[in-house]
Amino acid sequence: MQVVVTGVRSRTHLIHLAAYLRDLLSRGERLTVTYLGGGTFLGHASVTETDVRRLLPDDPALQVRFVSGLAELAAVPGDVTYLSVGAPGIKPWIALRRADIRRRVTTVVTDEGIGTYGDWRTRRDAWRRQGVREPWTTTRALAIEGAVRGLTTTRFPMYDESRDFALHPGIAAEFRRHSGDAAPDPADGRVVFLGSPWVEIGALTPQAYLAHVDGIARRVAADGGRLVIRPHPAEDPARYAGREVIAGDLPAELDPQVVGASAVIGGASTALLNLAALHGMPATRVLTPGLEHLESELGERQRALLDRYLRPPAGG
Repeated sequence: MQVVVTGVRSRTHLIHLAAYLRDLLSRGERLTVTYLGGGTFLGHASVTETDVRRLLPDDPALQVRFVSGLAELAAVPGDVTYLSVGAPGIKPWIALRRADIRRRVTTVVTDEGIGTYGDWRTRRDAWRRQGVREPWTTTRALAIEGAVRGLTTTRFPMYDESRDFALHPGIAAEFRRHSGDAAPDPADGRVVFLGSPWVEIGALTPQAYLAHVDGIARRVAADGGRLVIRPHPAEDPARYAGREVIAGDLPAELDPQVVGASAVIGGASTALLNLAALHGMPATRVLTPGLEHLESELGERQRALLDRYLRPPAGG
């Protein structure tokens, strides 16, 4: 089976793809995966070829080839399964079609995170926060919404809305496969703060953000715990000099150092949600001073998903 992959912007995305590919392998399929990389987040190269080889299934029936452009991607022969993250890429889909109008393109869309459960308005608002200007934000958000509705053959979601956002067992197993035997330990004493790139996107000053983090540390200490920080991959970890940091390039949901702590705390992030849902970690959702409006900007489905696994947010 020929599989083409685009849209990967984080190592977490690779886990979703790996779960889908592992399911195909379990049915006896032999897979050739053509991978078009290049995804970035806030200017950071987010996924390397080493990451792809490390996090996709290690199986002799799975071969991965890396390409650098749409022409190479479209040259894949015959029928293809187009595996995309968040939404089908319009340009890759058109390129596949133009190269062979007779071929069958089965488009499978995996989750990109909480953003998957939003709508065109929440996507537009997210890009605005990252500094993208109009009219591009609205045009792009509407185009993606159209692609989701018009080009998707199959959704492969982590959270099943029809079953009160129940976890997909295959995706959950893929995450847990990498975190090993790690489990939350109430006696550990550490409470992991999940950083966010608010400074990088210009939403907060470094001083205001660190004041928020230090305020949380004092509250955790008053409750008998110890705050440790897991920086967001797009953050500069040097910002947390003098504070205890859990370093590492794995997503927090895969890192035994994070999963083995007593609890986790942070904003309405995909990592906070996944840690609570996958590992049953006690998770506290907090509002960030100056960014309280983000709560009201959540889409209806996003709010329902967060409420399924997390308590209402507390003030920061």
